[in-house]
Amino acid sequence: MGRLRWASSRMHTYQARARLRGRLMRAHEFDLVHLHYINRFTDAYSRLPRPLVMSVHDVLPHQQRLGVQGEHRLLGRTYRRADLLVVHHERLMADLVERFGIDRSTIRVVPHQVFPVDEYDSVRPAGAPMFLFFGALRPNKGLDVLVEALRIVPKLDARVVIAGRGSPDIEDMARTLAASDQRVTCEIGQVTHQRKGELFRQASAVLLPYTSFTSQSGVLHDAYGHRRPVVVSAVGALGKTVEEDGTGQVVAPRDPSLLASAMESALDSVAWDRWVAACDRVARERAPSVVGQELRRVYLELLGAAQRP
Repeated sequence: MGRLRWASSRMHTYQARARLRGRLMRAHEFDLVHLHYINRFTDAYSRLPRPLVMSVHDVLPHQQRLGVQGEHRLLGRTYRRADLLVVHHERLMADLVERFGIDRSTIRVVPHQVFPVDEYDSVRPAGAPMFLFFGALRPNKGLDVLVEALRIVPKLDARVVIAGRGSPDIEDMARTLAASDQRVTCEIGQVTHQRKGELFRQASAVLLPYTSFTSQSGVLHDAYGHRRPVVVSAVGALGKTVEEDGTGQVVAPRDPSLLASAMESALDSVAWDRWVAACDRVARERAPSVVGQELRRVYLELLGAAQRP
């Protein structure tokens, strides 16, 4: 019943969005359309313009509503409707090829942009170190792994702030952890843009101990924008990105001992300075103006191909 209620409540919204988008595209003549946020429930069958670019942020949805086979068919049909697919890492390109048989020649890798943050501090925050666990609270985010990691290091001299909203059971897990461990506080609910900035500036490091992931992370790039090191799991594009960027530590997923050890290592001042410098470099390299130029090259490539006889 829960799944049916969800489908009923969301389908109206998805269809309304698809109709609005359709009216917009019919009312104007576009050289090219880029769908940055696709919807597998409508885009698999909706009338779509050509030439068409689609960004694939999540190769697989975080929550599969239609079962493995149903999701696979719907997603495969959606992806094949694009003339070009844009992903944010080579790992995600490989996922599209391996999982869905997408032709590699129709995929382009454009890095995830880092939104500029003017008010950041490259100096370690004053007071006790703070680890930030931020964003949508879903089962795959690894909060249960963090719970076990904190039990392993009961004397870790650091605070942990959990901020966001999501699945009721994960929200309850956060509240229970905060009630049982004085090092932990939680802010459950919608986080304002101002409060988000405050939390990232106060953080010594950002935790992303995801247990499963076939995406690139917006939270990771929020950390980059605020020049904050990260501790991440080797899932999806997370681990590879951090290894390549040199912006923090990568641990195996679902391993509380490794996570606990990485949290202790994150307090080392020499390593922290090195990671912050790397975050600053990446933030500049992936500024919207830079990524925008890469997207423009993708558009011009596709338009040139569309105009050739």
